[in-house]
Amino acid sequence: MKHIIRSSIQQVLADRAMTLLCLGLILGGIGYIVYVAFSLSASDLQLAIRYTSFGETHFYRDKWWYLLSFVGFGLLFIVAHVGMLAKLYVIGLKQLAYAFGCLSLVILVLMFVYTYSVLNIAYLN
Repeated sequence: MKHIIRSSIQQVLADRAMTLLCLGLILGGIGYIVYVAFSLSASDLQLAIRYTSFGETHFYRDKWWYLLSFVGFGLLFIVAHVGMLAKLYVIGLKQLAYAFGCLSLVILVLMFVYTYSVLNIAYLN
């Protein structure tokens, strides 16, 4: 098992474009985690965490630590997407790995936009 992981990492690191794509995803994901972690502030007040137009109240409230799940989502995003990139590259689907990596960067940008909007609703900025 250790040999398989080591050889997969060596194959990915041998290709400069794939290495830069993986590094971009890792750095972007870490940036997302840092952004969310520094945007959160602990308080005893309940925050508006969800909006719907179907209920009696349009904003549903919960404790602030609900927003820590965004940090977990960022960690899961990094691990899953870099792992899938490496797996696609190792099995020989290089063009699909490049396309998946580029679309992962687009998803990362959308994660920043949506998280910014959710945090603005949560803290009512």
